[in-house]
Amino acid sequence: MKTGDEVGVLFLCVANSARSQIAEGLARQRFGDRLRILSAGSRPTRVNPLAIETMKAVGVDLTTHHSKLVEDLDPAGIELVITLCAEEVCPAFYAPVRRLHWPITDPATDATDEPMAQRLHRFEVARRSIASKLDIIEPALALPPRTVVAPATDDDRPELEALLVGCGLPIEGLAQASSVMARIDGVAVAAAALEEWEGFGILRSVAVAEAHRGTGLATALVTDRLCAARLAGLRSVSLLTTGARGYFERFGFVAGDRSSLPPALGASTQLELPACSTAVAMTLALAT
Repeated sequence: MKTGDEVGVLFLCVANSARSQIAEGLARQRFGDRLRILSAGSRPTRVNPLAIETMKAVGVDLTTHHSKLVEDLDPAGIELVITLCAEEVCPAFYAPVRRLHWPITDPATDATDEPMAQRLHRFEVARRSIASKLDIIEPALALPPRTVVAPATDDDRPELEALLVGCGLPIEGLAQASSVMARIDGVAVAAAALEEWEGFGILRSVAVAEAHRGTGLATALVTDRLCAARLAGLRSVSLLTTGARGYFERFGFVAGDRSSLPPALGASTQLELPACSTAVAMTLALAT
């Protein structure tokens, strides 16, 4: 992979007016010259004035930005594409790059009679959501090309369960968790999930197909779920592991007695499964 400002990260949405412009501004503020940050859309319009105002509050100037058509961009050097569409069809980018999908509701609206404070609030929610996800960009750049990381849907459940079973992990209680999956050439190769219980979380179902281990997939997906935990305002995230204590210590997880786990986590099936009876409990405290 290229290094420094030769590495391009492209944010895409439809109008290149709000979400992708906010993401471009936040990523440039975060990464500076370390990465080349771009944004574009499939039907570009103009930079939304409320996006400009929202970013001004965090010290980012979007007044010199303009909306761009994705087909007009030179794809050379773009290593990671991040799509931000939720309810629309995301723009296409035809290159064998790494991809992340962050489905974020479009904060822009045509309801001119809506109170300004309410409209600004939607932009602020979008900004916070995007800002919370920036930690995954650098791990994602280390993934194999053609990897796609996206939230798991109900339609993904059979493949998700098959992946977990193939990795020897339990599927009980999976419906209580929010999962993220990685695919390479359309094939599910990795997953991770987060359960939320009264302000506390459990990281679970961190699985990577054997042929793809050691490629950074677990790191990217664990980072994604920790980003989700911070966005949700969780006080801590715990996990149970039988053989990966050293790996999770790299993220700051600390081993402790099960009795020290937050009582709210007792509602999770993870603490009741016989397969987890000998697992080490670990916890990562999150800043509040």
